[in-house]
Amino acid sequence: MHDHPTHCSNSPGQLHGYDCHAARCADTGHPRLDRGHTGAACNTRWSGHRPGENECRDCGLLIHPRADNADLLPLPDLHRLHAECEWGITRQRMALRGRETAAGAEAGQ
Repeated sequence: MHDHPTHCSNSPGQLHGYDCHAARCADTGHPRLDRGHTGAACNTRWSGHRPGENECRDCGLLIHPRADNADLLPLPDLHRLHAECEWGITRQRMALRGRETAAGAEAGQ
């Protein structure tokens, strides 16, 4: 688990602080600070991980820094995440396009 994001001293599971750079809009998945949001109506909870890291790992969207060095761990490929995935309002996370509906249907949502 990573340190707290800039300006957010909340623990995992709590809502992000108003000026937290890691906070995402619950409706769009975009950074809240970049969209001029006011209030907490669309705030999200801090997971303890940087936005997109878990989704990249779950979807297999990883960059292998050097193929010739197996000791280096793969890194989340955030560019592919935003190119190949979409924000799922129900699950409050990114998912491969077309998977949000299928996952929601399986969960009875």
